Amino acid sequence: YSFPETVEIQPGENSTLLNIDFNLAGLDLVEKWVLPLTIEESPTGEYTPNYRKHYRKALLRIMPFNNYSGTYSGTALMNYMKNAGDGGNDPLVKSEIVSYAVDENTIFFYAGTIDETRKDRANYKIKAFFDPESNKVNLTCDNGEVNFRTNKQATYFIKEEMDEKQPYLLKRTIMIRDMDYDYTDYTMAPGASIEYNVRGEMSILRKINTQIPNEDQAIEWD
Repeated sequence: YSFPETVEIQPGENSTLLNIDFNLAGLDLVEKWVLPLTIEESPTGEYTPNYRKHYRKALLRIMPFNNYSGTYSGTALMNYMKNAGDGGNDPLVKSEIVSYAVDENTIFFYAGTIDETRKDRANYKIKAFFDPESNKVNLTCDNGEVNFRTNKQATYFIKEEMDEKQPYLLKRTIMIRDMDYDYTDYTMAPGASIEYNVRGEMSILRKINTQIPNEDQAIEWD
């Protein structure tokens, strides 16, 4: 990151904007990232910061996003344990699946029902690339030990409509369909590997206030 060495506050005003230029290439959102900022005293004595609480320190949570990232509904995505035997294969369902931006057209989420509560979650990142030239979603995993395999070509569609009661509010629904993949959880139980099949669909609804020009502020985040 970088920002100007000096910031000017105009006479008669008590605040201004600090432009920060972030370089997020290679930032792994498996971890939570913050940028701590502190207003320090001028070494020449020209400026003394306000030492009142919250007036000179800030922690900025870094949350990149793209058109596809966010919290998906996972109620229609079934997680089956393979080779579970008779009567032992009722599907596991996760109500919400949180996804994170990788680049402009790619997100990642965790395989199956794995989420941020797992300390080994980095092993189970599933990347989803939304092909801008078609309606295909290509699912991949960089960790060979997960034995990730797709059984079907996933697809997506986007539906946009204006809210009836709030006509300035754009409702954008993204649905990933035809998901069908296998993976192995090899770290949950010591010395054991558990194979899963995941199939179904997941969807996200993003509400955008078209009256607000800044995209990050226009989106009604959860």
